[in-house]
Amino acid sequence: MAEDRQIKNNNESNQAPDEPRECVDTPAKKKAAVVVGCLIVVVLVAAIIFVLMPRDAEKGSDSSMADAAQTIENEQPTAEQQAAAEKGTLGMRISAEGYDAETASPAIAHISGTSDAGEAVDFCTALTLNASTRVQIDPGAYEVEIIAPINADGSMFEAPEPFKAVVKASGIAEVAKKLTFVPAADAADAASSAASKVAQAMEVNDGTIVENAAEVAAKNAAVASSPF
Repeated sequence: MAEDRQIKNNNESNQAPDEPRECVDTPAKKKAAVVVGCLIVVVLVAAIIFVLMPRDAEKGSDSSMADAAQTIENEQPTAEQQAAAEKGTLGMRISAEGYDAETASPAIAHISGTSDAGEAVDFCTALTLNASTRVQIDPGAYEVEIIAPINADGSMFEAPEPFKAVVKASGIAEVAKKLTFVPAADAADAASSAASKVAQAMEVNDGTIVENAAEVAAKNAAVASSPF
């Protein structure tokens, strides 16, 4: 019995104690982990691209639409541009030798008539003598009367007879007239009449005639009427 117990003890002593097993990664496991990791990265990148790309495209689309709308808005004419495009131009070149712009009363054009739309037109505008004066006006048929200027020494100019002018939309009607010089000794009646017309013109002044025009005309006409 003692021998059997000793053999048993020897067998037990010869048995190695159980040791914890270590997890050893095989090459196959490592390869599989790498593949899975790569797949995860690819999926994440694809998800990010999928989420971000539509937003960027939408922003770009909105921006493009806004730019296009702004371009269309800029290309559309304003109300003033449309009104100007529908009007015509009356050009008047009135020449007068011996005219003194500094001291004489202004030369004035009285324009009256009816537009093609049936509206009455009646206004006065200042003229720049010895140059072209252009007036924007509705298309229509008009009569133009020139009110001749009076120089400070009483001399003045003989105005031409009133003339007709037909203005077309977006067109230019050009008229050229020459004023004949009248010395002060022969201008008393004509100067008085011209001064009265200047005063009346101020009532339908389009804003181009100077405020003291009637005063200057009356003063210069008085010189023409005074005895020498």
